Amino acid sequence: MLTLALVNDEQQERTREPWSYSGEVWTDASGRAVVVLPSFVRAHRAGFEYELTPLDSRAHARVAENVSDDRFTIATDRPHVKVAWRVTALKETGS
Repeated sequence: MLTLALVNDEQQERTREPWSYSGEVWTDASGRAVVVLPSFVRAHRAGFEYELTPLDSRAHARVAENVSDDRFTIATDRPHVKVAWRVTALKETGS
């Protein structure tokens, strides 16, 4: 009977597998770039993980603004830096 209850709980819990989206972008003269993501990103509510890799070894990159309305902003400490980026959706759980 306990096993049956566990199986029912597992069947009720549905998960959405995480997805990722990636690309490259150049920052402008002020060291900022806005990355526009597909519109389906707006529906994701569990949060995101960001990976940024400046392709200029002398530069540093950070997320200046988190994903909001299907876009996020990257900032670098130097202007005109090419940055490779990846956004991964955190796993959603729910019924």
